[in-house]
Amino acid sequence: MRKIIALTLAAVFVLCAVSCGKKGNGEPMVSMYDLRVMMLDADETLPEMKSVSSSDKDAESLFGYLSDVDYSKVEGFFLSFAAEGDAYEIAAVALRDEGDVREMKTSLEKHVAGRVELYRNYKPDQVPRAEAAKVIVSGRYVALVMCDRADAVLDAFEKGVN
Repeated sequence: MRKIIALTLAAVFVLCAVSCGKKGNGEPMVSMYDLRVMMLDADETLPEMKSVSSSDKDAESLFGYLSDVDYSKVEGFFLSFAAEGDAYEIAAVALRDEGDVREMKTSLEKHVAGRVELYRNYKPDQVPRAEAAKVIVSGRYVALVMCDRADAVLDAFEKGVN
């Protein structure tokens, strides 16, 4: 009997150890730090950027700046933005469930629309860049790219999540 209990506990432990290493739809999440570095490095024309992420102590409230999607649906994220307040933003969100990507994409598009209006009122010279922002989906990841070399940054995103 003790042997059966020990074997059962060992099996449960192994299953827990294996499943804890996997996130969202059974796939391990890519490193948000590595993804951020790849994406920012893809556009050498970026100004000084500041970043916040799911690694920050107040991640949930910081995420609220970017999106109104319930934070419990998010596995990880980062947002990088121009230190001087110009229209440069690069963000990526890893969702726990691929079924939530449409909601996240819509939320990020809404964020971009808000930024366009902000720049229209306070920095009209930044409006064209904000209007050209792109939001794309790859699997359970959604990216927002507002910069001059958006295609290069989006290519880096695709490589980073695939």
